[in-house]
Amino acid sequence: MTDAALRLTERHIDDEGTAKYLWTLHDGRRVETVFFSHHAGPGQCLSTQTGCAIGCTFCATALQRPARNLSADEIVAQAVQVDEDCRERGLTVPWRFVTLSGMGEPLLNYDNMVEAARRLYEWTDIEVVSLTTSGVVPRIYQLADEPTYLQLHVSLHATSDETRRQLIPTTRKWGIEEILTAARHFARTRGRRVIANYLLFESVNDRIDDARRLVDLLDPELFEVHLLLWNEIPGFPFRRIDDHRVDEFRELLADAGLMAKPMPSKGRDIQAGCGQLLAERSA
Repeated sequence: MTDAALRLTERHIDDEGTAKYLWTLHDGRRVETVFFSHHAGPGQCLSTQTGCAIGCTFCATALQRPARNLSADEIVAQAVQVDEDCRERGLTVPWRFVTLSGMGEPLLNYDNMVEAARRLYEWTDIEVVSLTTSGVVPRIYQLADEPTYLQLHVSLHATSDETRRQLIPTTRKWGIEEILTAARHFARTRGRRVIANYLLFESVNDRIDDARRLVDLLDPELFEVHLLLWNEIPGFPFRRIDDHRVDEFRELLADAGLMAKPMPSKGRDIQAGCGQLLAERSA
């Protein structure tokens, strides 16, 4: 399926079976991939760049610069080699999902990402290949014209531009409304809801007013919300909120008719959770 040079350098597995793979590429750069299971079954979180230039203040990957785009072969090779490893370990893996939500901003590696998604979709029996973007507006419009198996996740994380700029400084070019206008176009064109990812931080974006503004921003016919908890990273100035606060926030959204799902944190103990990937920490 691919001839990309991808050498397994480290593999860590936690008590729940979540596995994090550290790969060394042909040029010596490193990248990480995560295998995990949740209610939908087993899946993979693949990286599209060797680092990330978006600069999210809550994400360890932002520390790994400069970012290099992965080729389509390198993206696909992650999935193929994880599949081979799982089978060698005796795991039955009819893949239920593949998400391009690991290291990097997929829409800044657009052509390779789309080609890799096509090949991954044809390789598996999954219904969609998901990708997560910080909000690269022109590429969201372009994505609306791509094949229908692509599922868009937008990392929103805030209900005001001021707060969002504190969390994602390099997104000053496009405000929340511009990003959501593009996302609405995607949803209407494709007939598929966009997933708004909302990462909750204690005393930053978890107040009742935040929930109310989120309801005002998102049309329930076009969006659903995935509520995420921050995975702690040493030295970062954020606090993980309690699970009951996530439930309260979700209920506020649900009472207003907005579908919202709390998403489980996986692989925190092996630094494999969302935002924790930093492949060159030991380089």
